[in-house]
Amino acid sequence: MSFQPRNMLVTGGAGFIGSNFVRQVLQHHPDITIINLDKLTYAGSMANLQNLPNAKHHQFIQDD
Repeated sequence: MSFQPRNMLVTGGAGFIGSNFVRQVLQHHPDITIINLDKLTYAGSMANLQNLPNAKHHQFIQDD
């Protein structure tokens, strides 16, 4: 039996690399809910998180 996470915390998920990671996880693991924590500085943008697959399993929190 292997471990199957239900929730995943991603920090910096609104940046280029983080948003692509979030996109990949949501696309290939539809049973995982992602909590995305980002400060939204110069590197992060909410535009990077538009049109996510399985978006109902994504929660964004703007914080440091």
